[in-house]
Amino acid sequence: MDADLKLYGRPQRFTACECERNHEPSTAQVLHLLNSPEIHDKLTHERGNVAKWIRSGKSDAELVDELYLTYYARLPDEMERRTALAYLQRNAAERRPPAEDLAWTLMNTLEFVFNH
Repeated sequence: MDADLKLYGRPQRFTACECERNHEPSTAQVLHLLNSPEIHDKLTHERGNVAKWIRSGKSDAELVDELYLTYYARLPDEMERRTALAYLQRNAAERRPPAEDLAWTLMNTLEFVFNH
């Protein structure tokens, strides 16, 4: 966890100045999101949000809304909704893996990486 905080700009705490923090996104941050076993474990955890939403019986549309609200703090636009629903419906035999894939995909977009 300490390495994650350093990766995302935690200052050395030599001063109380906010200027000590690096706010610029880096390649290391992007690669961490793409490849981190810890993040994968959190996305696929049995007690995680995705698993909870699947167990609760949410419809695909409700699931897409939850994912977008969680990762972007907004609802999907019409094209995003259609794309996400089509992906979930193409892989409807087992709902959880495609929902986890969608969560991972949203987390690895520029909108998430640079705005959240």
